[in-house]
Amino acid sequence: MYGSKAKNGAAIRLLTLAICTLVLLSFAPGCSEIISTPTPLPPPVLPEPPITEPPAVSDNQSSTVAETPPAAEPSDETWYQVASFEGTVSETTPQFHIYGTEWHLNWAVDADDLATAILKLDIYTKAEPFAVWHTVSSNGASSDTVNFFMSGLDKRDFFIKVTALNLSQWTMNIEDNAIAATSYPVKITYIHYRGTLFPPDPTKGICIKRVEPDEYVVIKNLSECAVELSGWTLKNISKPSPQFKFPPSVILPGGIIRVYTDEVHPETGGLTFYFGTGDIWSNDNPDIAVLYDAQGNEVSRKSYTLPMKLNEEAP
Repeated sequence: MYGSKAKNGAAIRLLTLAICTLVLLSFAPGCSEIISTPTPLPPPVLPEPPITEPPAVSDNQSSTVAETPPAAEPSDETWYQVASFEGTVSETTPQFHIYGTEWHLNWAVDADDLATAILKLDIYTKAEPFAVWHTVSSNGASSDTVNFFMSGLDKRDFFIKVTALNLSQWTMNIEDNAIAATSYPVKITYIHYRGTLFPPDPTKGICIKRVEPDEYVVIKNLSECAVELSGWTLKNISKPSPQFKFPPSVILPGGIIRVYTDEVHPETGGLTFYFGTGDIWSNDNPDIAVLYDAQGNEVSRKSYTLPMKLNEEAP
C-alpha cells in the first residue's frame, strides 16, 4: 500500500513539472518582445544660436573694410578786407594799415601778351619811405597771392609803388587776419575838416585871425554798453599836430562826442571837447584821424574825401 502511494506521488510530481514547463514555454515569446531594444527616438532639435554683430575692430587689428577719411576741419582763420586798388599805368597807392599778424596781397593783370607784360610792386612802410620793404613781380604770371607775417615790432602803415608796362589793367586786393580797429564799438564816424575863417574883431577883443576853430571829429558809441574814455587819445597821424587826451568821461550807448579844434559847443549834446589851436584837418590833402584807448591800442581810424575843384579835370 505504501508502495502504491509512493508511485502516485511521483506521478503527480512529474505531471506538475510538465505543466510548469508548458507554462514557461508559452510565456517565452512574450518576454522576448518585452525586452527587445526599443526604436530609438529622433535627437532633440537644438535652438539656433542668436545672430550677433561681428566684433568691433580693436586698435591693434586691421579691418578689410575701407574707412571713409575724416572730413577736414574747417579753418578758424578769417580774412578781412583792408584795401583794394586797380589801374592801368604806373602809380603810387594811398597808405593802408595792417592790424593783424598776417596779411595777403592778391594781384592780377590783364594783358595781351603775359611774356612782355610787367607788374612790379615795391612795398614801402610809411616810417621808411626811402627803403623798399618788399618787392613783388609778375614774372610772366597772370595772378598770384603773396603772404606776409608781422611781428609786434614791425611798422604797420604801408604804401605801394606800382610799375605797370604792356598790360591793359592791374588789380590788387589786400586782406589781413584781424580787425582790431574796426571791431571795437566806439568809432570815428565823421570829420568836419572845412571850418570857418574868422577875421580879427577888436570890438569883441579878438585881435588875431582864427583859422577854422569849428573843425571837429565825431566819435560814436555803437554798442549797448557805456564806455569809459578816460586816458584815450585822438591824433591826426598824417602830420605833426597836437593830440587830444580825453579827460575822465563816459560815452553812453548810442552817444556821441565832438572833439572841436578850438571851440566848445555844449549845445550840440553829448560831450564836446577842445582839441588844440590852429588848422588841424587839412583842406587840400586828406588827413587820417586815429583813436587810441588808454593802453595805446588803436580803436578806430578814419579819413575823408576831398571834392574835386572846379578847375580840375577828371582823370
